[in-house]
Amino acid sequence: METAFMKPDNEVCYNTRKSRLYNRTRRGLLAHVRKGVYVPSNLTDKFMIACNAVENGCLVYHSALEYYALHTQSFNWLYVHSTTPFRTFEHLNEIYLFKPVSYLINPYIDLSNENYPVRVTSLSQTIIDCIRHIDLAGGLEELMKALDWIGIDKLDEAEMIQCLDIAPSKSVYQRAGYLLSIYKDKIGLSDGFFRHCKERTGNNVSYLSPDEDCDAYDKYWKICVPKTIKHPKEYELY
Repeated sequence: METAFMKPDNEVCYNTRKSRLYNRTRRGLLAHVRKGVYVPSNLTDKFMIACNAVENGCLVYHSALEYYALHTQSFNWLYVHSTTPFRTFEHLNEIYLFKPVSYLINPYIDLSNENYPVRVTSLSQTIIDCIRHIDLAGGLEELMKALDWIGIDKLDEAEMIQCLDIAPSKSVYQRAGYLLSIYKDKIGLSDGFFRHCKERTGNNVSYLSPDEDCDAYDKYWKICVPKTIKHPKEYELY
């Protein structure tokens, strides 16, 4: 693999490696991605670049939705988890942003190109992460489109509960219970999943998304939501 994180053992090795990288870059064989990192100039797949230009890179949030083709919007930036923080960088008109997650549970690894594997949060974790941070999912409408398109039995219920419980938040249980109940029949979640969420909600009123107009109230989940959302249940309006 030509990706180069330049951490040689001694100065001579460093200078030799630096010279070789410089020469290959001048000849058009390598492209400089960010400080100390080079990739083959013919590598243009943004997902491969995201995951291989940083340490243990993994696609998260909206970038994971985009990888799974569960998006309506394509942005020119990618959210990338890494075990080592990195500064935002740009390559081939794509912007790569450091957006760490606090846990990784069963990430999917695409080895269609063994030299440049693509790592992405599992679909189940992606959905919970996006419910936790709706702004990083591309907004509420984008997230709801993704939920509508997932299909039956594509989510691992036990893994979703694990993702919720590993960083428990009453408001996230409320949002998850409310949003996923809209698509319960489409995605095949059991009553047990929703009981698990309900038992951990508490009594405080939550908001589905601070960036949206919340002009309706769901009594069961104690959550304020936009009344434009089509839900099987009736709302109690303000």
